[in-house]
Amino acid sequence: MKVNFGVLVSSGSTFPYQKDLAAFAELIRIIDGCGVAMIGTADTSFIYGDAYVRTTLIAQHARNALVGIHPSNAITREPQIMAAFLASIDAMTEGRAFLDIASGDSAVYNIGLKPATRARIADYVTCVRELIAKGESTYQGRPQRVRWHRQAVKPQIPITFCAEGPRTLDLGGRMFDGVIAGTGVLPEVIRDTIARVAAGAKSEGRDPASVPVWFTTRSSLNEDRDAAITGIHASVSSILNHSMRFGLDNKNVPGQFRDKIQEYVDGYELYDHVLQGGRNPKRMEDLGLTDYAMDRYALAGNAKDWIERISAIADAGGTNIWFSTEPGTIEKQIHYMKMFEREILPKFV
Repeated sequence: MKVNFGVLVSSGSTFPYQKDLAAFAELIRIIDGCGVAMIGTADTSFIYGDAYVRTTLIAQHARNALVGIHPSNAITREPQIMAAFLASIDAMTEGRAFLDIASGDSAVYNIGLKPATRARIADYVTCVRELIAKGESTYQGRPQRVRWHRQAVKPQIPITFCAEGPRTLDLGGRMFDGVIAGTGVLPEVIRDTIARVAAGAKSEGRDPASVPVWFTTRSSLNEDRDAAITGIHASVSSILNHSMRFGLDNKNVPGQFRDKIQEYVDGYELYDHVLQGGRNPKRMEDLGLTDYAMDRYALAGNAKDWIERISAIADAGGTNIWFSTEPGTIEKQIHYMKMFEREILPKFV
């Protein structure tokens, strides 16, 4: 079965030092040459350096895939700034820019602010779209203008929505160009997610087929499957928190895990977000949630494990999948992307 892939890339270090740039360029050329649909990088100044710099570096070397932020948020980036950034990346790539938008997690909480509401996200995306298309809009009642919009490569750049709950999945279907679902990759979760996005689309008279649903995974590829599985615990601990932080209802959570997940979310350590060896993976383990979280969110193991897991996801309807490059040095990322290209990708072309 054909599967489309998006790849989330880090710079291999907090900042892309000069000595890393040639290797980073090689990594992007390898990813782009695989035929993946999208290449993105996360916008969290808490964990990494600046996402706009990394995206620009990606845009310099990707010749086929869409290039953009995966994801940003409506709190730390003003819509005029985001619109100008997207138009610039679109020009660099000759029309291949994209944006994923989310409510905000580590980048927002660690400056003492709260995630964006659905209403604010809708207002934000409408403003970004109108600035690119028309050169003016409003945002939270404030007038917004740019005078470069007629020079933009195209009047609409695709904006997808990172959604994890029933109400955000509905919003994604109603107004976005696609949904990046952080709901998990268990078969029952996949089917429910697709149905909720489709219902949102239909409520606005849209064709559900015009709103593709992508499933994001917490991924690790390694010849040593145990190393891959252990190495992804911190990342899985983070998505377990933010996919459940606004409530557990209508999220396909088995009854025996509800109280434990709520306890885990209530005690989540924001400063240890995605920190290997931090307190969150340990609490997840102590509460007996690790196996469930890995089963729900992870794509981890060796090439055989990946093929089996991707096949199961696709059989349930998840034929659009995001994964991330292997944590560590750029050289390590290159090694495992070559492994993906050689051993895994041919099964899903």
